[in-house]
Amino acid sequence: MPSFLSDAPAMLTDLKVANRKAVIQVFRSGDVYDANEVSVITGLSRPTVMKCIHYFMETGLLISCGKGKSTSTGGKRPEQFSLADELYYVCLSLWPQETRVHLYSIRHSLIASKTISSPLSETAAEASRLAASAVQTLLEENSIQPSSIVAASVSVPGTVDHETGTLLFSSHKPDWGTHIHLLDDLHALLGAETPLFIENAGKMCARPYLTDPDVRTKRVLVLFTTWGLSGCMIERGHILNGRNALIGEIGHMIIDPNDPEACGCGSHGCFERLVSRSRVNQMLREAAPHAFPETPLLTIPEVFAKSAEGDPAVQEMLRRLAGTFARALRNITLVFDPDLVIFQGDYGFADSFFESELRRQMGDFRYLPTSHPFEIQFDRRPLETMDAEGSFFALDHLFFDHLDHYQAEQQPNRE
Repeated sequence: MPSFLSDAPAMLTDLKVANRKAVIQVFRSGDVYDANEVSVITGLSRPTVMKCIHYFMETGLLISCGKGKSTSTGGKRPEQFSLADELYYVCLSLWPQETRVHLYSIRHSLIASKTISSPLSETAAEASRLAASAVQTLLEENSIQPSSIVAASVSVPGTVDHETGTLLFSSHKPDWGTHIHLLDDLHALLGAETPLFIENAGKMCARPYLTDPDVRTKRVLVLFTTWGLSGCMIERGHILNGRNALIGEIGHMIIDPNDPEACGCGSHGCFERLVSRSRVNQMLREAAPHAFPETPLLTIPEVFAKSAEGDPAVQEMLRRLAGTFARALRNITLVFDPDLVIFQGDYGFADSFFESELRRQMGDFRYLPTSHPFEIQFDRRPLETMDAEGSFFALDHLFFDHLDHYQAEQQPNRE
């Protein structure tokens, strides 16, 4: 059929989709609303809102929550609605020393979580199997059927291909090889039709910042620092990836090619090796062997705490460490020029000495303003929390941005 003959129906369909999106957007907050409240928020008429609500009740996305309170002028108590409370997201984290599963309702309520403290398996196939087993156990413990899971995510160290859902490579597990299928067992458990999303751990932990209106207007570099180091570059609300998913893999930026320590990526002198926990402790032992024995290793936050107490050996080491960060940030600035740099994880606990040294040494670069070349923030929130929240927001967009929710005239309920 010639396209001009279908222009009017298409416009009508587009309007229906726009109205439905506007209505469901209100409910994505997880709160309870009546039709009048949704009408005020969206600017749509009450009859239009009710048509949209009935549509989503038929598809199983919305449910009735009973009658609300009467208004101050009396009258009938309005019927209230919310997102269905028996549809869920699974957020899985495969990190070097632990596997975590978070189960959220689509109303953003954390239903349950499970942490397995053990290193990643020697093979990718075994890691995939154990991850799916952890998810299955959590679902069984909470009497939830796999068919109630509407989307799932996996957070991993390494580069990923969003289109194919594969882990391209991880320097933490180089023996796994390349183009690794970690989602096959999850697909088998949850069903091939369930959307799955795989993401680099650093970028997943940066996703909560996308909900900050201030961040959406800036060019932002988020530094993920813990068992590895990576960056997430955000350009006015959009995470940058690149054709090979390498944008942000700054931990493998070579700072000192003569450094003897080999990195899992195959190079020497990588940024993340020069600022790792083991390297920091090595530098402290070299500076004061009697004060800093080989064991136990200090954590990075513990090092910053000693610096805050005025320990001269620690502060001298931090001066050198700040120089490493300053060189890396100088290189990043030449190609990205951020407005804001956020440290999260271990280096989110930096003390005022480290920050002042970082700013001073950045100031030696004449291309940059001597004061505040960019804003710096130190975020001490747990990375596990940021990862779980980032996973939820990623799945929320993946699920609710799917046009099938808004175009079909009638959809089956998932129950």
